[in-house]
Amino acid sequence: MPRKSAAALATPTIFDTKRPPPPAGLPQDAAALWVSICAGLDANYFSTGDLVLLEALVMADHHKRLCDALVLRDGPILADGSVNNAAKLSNQYAATMAALSGKLRLCKSATTRPESAGLKKALHSGLKPWESDPEMAEYFS
Repeated sequence: MPRKSAAALATPTIFDTKRPPPPAGLPQDAAALWVSICAGLDANYFSTGDLVLLEALVMADHHKRLCDALVLRDGPILADGSVNNAAKLSNQYAATMAALSGKLRLCKSATTRPESAGLKKALHSGLKPWESDPEMAEYFS
């Protein structure tokens, strides 16, 4: 189990034993996603400030699904040849969701540090181009 930093210990958590309930007024599918995300994490994973970001994430997911339904119904290109605005919005919501999930450390890539030994080894394994191909050696000497 990783140790908590001094900043993490100083950050108050508002839920000591149970997970945060979804805010009132969330659509049903957004509330279900909230519960699903919180169920997969420790009870004290989110601090008070993270809950606003989590609400924005589940609402972005909700709006993206609505946009995707419109694109399925009408197609990405409308009858007049213009691009469906719902398709554009869907892409924007996807980018928002990716950014928020990274900020909340929900995706695995957000918890992996690039300077970790395992990642360095994976990135720098194998022979160098000038070690494997004699014809390439002249470009790297």
